[in-house]
Amino acid sequence: MTDSSDGRACVLLTLSFEPLAEQIASLRSAVSDLCAPHIAAADELSRLLLATHELLENIVKYSAGGAAEFHLALERAERGLLLRLRTKNRALPERLRDTRQRLDALAAAPDPLAHYDEMIRESAGRHEGSGLGLARILAESEMTLRYQIEREELTIIAEALISERGQP
Repeated sequence: MTDSSDGRACVLLTLSFEPLAEQIASLRSAVSDLCAPHIAAADELSRLLLATHELLENIVKYSAGGAAEFHLALERAERGLLLRLRTKNRALPERLRDTRQRLDALAAAPDPLAHYDEMIRESAGRHEGSGLGLARILAESEMTLRYQIEREELTIIAEALISERGQP
Protein backbone atom coordinates (compact mmCIF):
# COMPACT_ATOMS: atom_id res chain seq x y z
CA MET A 1 0.00 0.00 0.00
CA THR A 2 1.36 3.42 -0.92
CA ASP A 3 0.16 6.33 1.16
CA SER A 4 1.42 9.89 1.26
CA SER A 5 -1.64 11.51 2.84
CA ASP A 6 0.22 12.41 6.03
CA GLY A 7 3.06 14.02 4.07
CA ARG A 8 5.63 11.69 5.62
CA ALA A 9 4.81 8.17 4.46
CA CYS A 10 5.80 7.12 0.97
CA VAL A 11 5.17 3.42 1.46
CA LEU A 12 3.49 1.51 4.26
CA LEU A 13 3.08 -2.22 3.84
CA THR A 14 1.93 -4.76 6.43
CA LEU A 15 1.59 -8.44 5.69
CA SER A 16 0.44 -11.27 7.89
CA PHE A 17 0.97 -14.65 6.24
CA GLU A 18 1.89 -18.28 6.73
CA PRO A 19 5.49 -18.22 5.49
CA LEU A 20 6.43 -20.38 2.51
CA ALA A 21 9.72 -20.33 0.59
CA GLU A 22 7.82 -19.89 -2.68
CA GLN A 23 6.61 -16.47 -1.50
CA ILE A 24 10.02 -14.84 -1.00
CA ALA A 25 10.69 -13.84 -4.63
CA SER A 26 7.24 -12.35 -5.21
CA LEU A 27 7.25 -10.46 -1.91
CA ARG A 28 10.74 -9.11 -2.66
CA SER A 29 9.53 -8.05 -6.09
CA ALA A 30 6.51 -6.28 -4.59
CA VAL A 31 8.79 -4.37 -2.20
CA SER A 32 10.96 -3.35 -5.16
CA ASP A 33 7.95 -2.16 -7.16
CA LEU A 34 6.57 -0.15 -4.23
CA CYS A 35 9.85 1.47 -3.19
CA ALA A 36 11.81 2.01 -6.42
CA PRO A 37 9.94 5.20 -7.41
CA HIS A 38 10.92 6.84 -4.11
CA ILE A 39 14.57 5.80 -3.66
CA ALA A 40 17.23 7.88 -5.39
CA ALA A 41 20.11 5.42 -5.70
CA ALA A 42 20.07 1.95 -7.22
CA ASP A 43 22.53 0.68 -4.61
CA GLU A 44 20.20 1.81 -1.81
CA LEU A 45 17.30 -0.07 -3.39
CA SER A 46 19.56 -3.09 -3.75
CA ARG A 47 20.45 -2.96 -0.04
CA LEU A 48 16.75 -2.70 0.86
CA LEU A 49 16.01 -5.76 -1.26
CA LEU A 50 18.91 -7.70 0.27
CA ALA A 51 17.58 -6.99 3.76
CA THR A 52 14.02 -7.83 2.69
CA HIS A 53 15.14 -11.14 1.22
CA GLU A 54 17.20 -12.13 4.26
CA LEU A 55 14.44 -11.23 6.71
CA LEU A 56 11.80 -13.11 4.72
CA GLU A 57 14.11 -16.11 4.39
CA ASN A 58 14.72 -15.99 8.14
CA ILE A 59 10.96 -16.11 8.76
CA VAL A 60 10.50 -19.06 6.40
CA LYS A 61 13.40 -21.07 7.83
CA TYR A 62 12.90 -20.45 11.52
CA SER A 63 9.20 -19.86 12.08
CA ALA A 64 7.53 -22.34 14.43
CA GLY A 65 4.25 -22.20 12.55
CA GLY A 66 1.31 -19.89 12.42
CA ALA A 67 1.17 -16.49 10.82
CA ALA A 68 4.26 -14.34 10.53
CA GLU A 69 4.35 -10.58 10.02
CA PHE A 70 6.35 -8.39 7.66
CA HIS A 71 6.16 -4.61 7.91
CA LEU A 72 7.79 -2.06 5.62
CA ALA A 73 7.75 1.67 6.22
CA LEU A 74 9.40 4.23 4.00
CA GLU A 75 8.85 7.67 5.52
CA ARG A 76 10.16 11.11 4.74
CA ALA A 77 12.63 12.32 7.33
CA GLU A 78 14.61 15.53 7.75
CA ARG A 79 17.51 14.26 5.59
CA GLY A 80 15.99 11.69 3.24
CA LEU A 81 13.87 8.63 3.83
CA LEU A 82 13.72 6.52 6.95
CA LEU A 83 13.46 2.88 5.92
CA ARG A 84 12.19 0.43 8.52
CA LEU A 85 11.67 -3.29 8.04
CA ARG A 86 10.13 -5.30 10.87
CA THR A 87 9.41 -9.01 11.05
CA LYS A 88 7.65 -10.95 13.75
CA ASN A 89 7.24 -14.70 14.05
CA ARG A 90 6.97 -17.52 16.55
CA ALA A 91 10.15 -19.54 16.98
CA LEU A 92 11.28 -22.56 18.96
CA PRO A 93 13.22 -21.83 22.18
CA GLU A 94 16.53 -23.11 20.74
CA ARG A 95 16.13 -20.84 17.69
CA LEU A 96 15.40 -17.88 19.95
CA ARG A 97 18.54 -18.58 22.00
CA ASP A 98 20.65 -18.93 18.84
CA THR A 99 19.23 -15.72 17.36
CA ARG A 100 19.81 -13.83 20.62
CA GLN A 101 23.45 -15.00 20.71
CA ARG A 102 24.06 -14.07 17.08
CA LEU A 103 22.45 -10.64 17.31
CA ASP A 104 24.15 -9.83 20.61
CA ALA A 105 27.52 -10.83 19.09
CA LEU A 106 26.81 -8.63 16.05
CA ALA A 107 25.90 -5.68 18.27
CA ALA A 108 29.08 -6.12 20.32
CA ALA A 109 31.39 -6.45 17.31
CA PRO A 110 33.58 -3.37 16.88
CA ASP A 111 33.77 -4.05 13.13
CA PRO A 112 30.60 -5.67 11.71
CA LEU A 113 32.27 -6.47 8.38
CA ALA A 114 35.21 -8.26 10.05
CA HIS A 115 32.75 -10.14 12.26
CA TYR A 116 30.76 -11.15 9.17
CA ASP A 117 33.96 -12.37 7.47
CA GLU A 118 34.74 -14.50 10.52
CA MET A 119 31.19 -15.90 10.50
CA ILE A 120 31.62 -16.85 6.83
CA ARG A 121 34.76 -18.83 7.70
CA GLU A 122 32.98 -20.53 10.62
CA SER A 123 29.91 -21.40 8.55
CA ALA A 124 31.90 -23.56 6.13
CA GLY A 125 31.46 -26.59 8.38
CA ARG A 126 27.75 -26.14 9.11
CA HIS A 127 25.34 -28.74 7.82
CA GLU A 128 22.10 -26.82 8.37
CA GLY A 129 21.95 -23.24 7.07
CA SER A 130 24.80 -20.80 7.06
CA GLY A 131 23.51 -18.62 9.90
CA LEU A 132 24.72 -15.59 7.94
CA GLY A 133 21.47 -13.85 6.96
CA LEU A 134 21.18 -11.36 9.81
CA ALA A 135 24.92 -10.64 9.79
CA ARG A 136 24.69 -10.04 6.06
CA ILE A 137 22.04 -7.37 6.63
CA LEU A 138 24.29 -5.52 9.04
CA ALA A 139 27.48 -5.93 6.99
CA GLU A 140 26.18 -5.48 3.44
CA SER A 141 23.01 -3.39 3.66
CA GLU A 142 24.38 -0.72 6.01
CA MET A 143 21.28 -1.01 8.15
CA THR A 144 21.05 -1.11 11.90
CA LEU A 145 19.53 -4.19 13.49
CA ARG A 146 17.74 -4.67 16.76
CA TYR A 147 15.52 -7.34 18.12
CA GLN A 148 13.02 -8.16 20.81
CA ILE A 149 11.99 -11.53 22.19
CA GLU A 150 8.71 -11.84 24.05
CA ARG A 151 7.77 -15.35 25.11
CA GLU A 152 8.10 -17.34 21.88
CA GLU A 153 7.88 -14.38 19.48
CA LEU A 154 10.88 -12.86 17.78
CA THR A 155 10.74 -9.34 16.37
CA ILE A 156 13.62 -8.09 14.22
CA ILE A 157 13.87 -4.47 13.09
CA ALA A 158 16.24 -3.20 10.41
CA GLU A 159 16.53 0.54 9.74
CA ALA A 160 18.48 2.92 7.54
CA LEU A 161 18.36 6.50 6.37
CA ILE A 162 18.43 6.61 2.57
CA SER A 163 18.16 9.27 -0.09
CA GLU A 164 14.86 10.22 -1.68
CA ARG A 165 14.45 10.53 -5.41
CA GLY A 166 14.27 14.17 -6.44
CA GLN A 167 15.92 15.45 -3.24
CA PRO A 168 19.46 16.87 -3.01
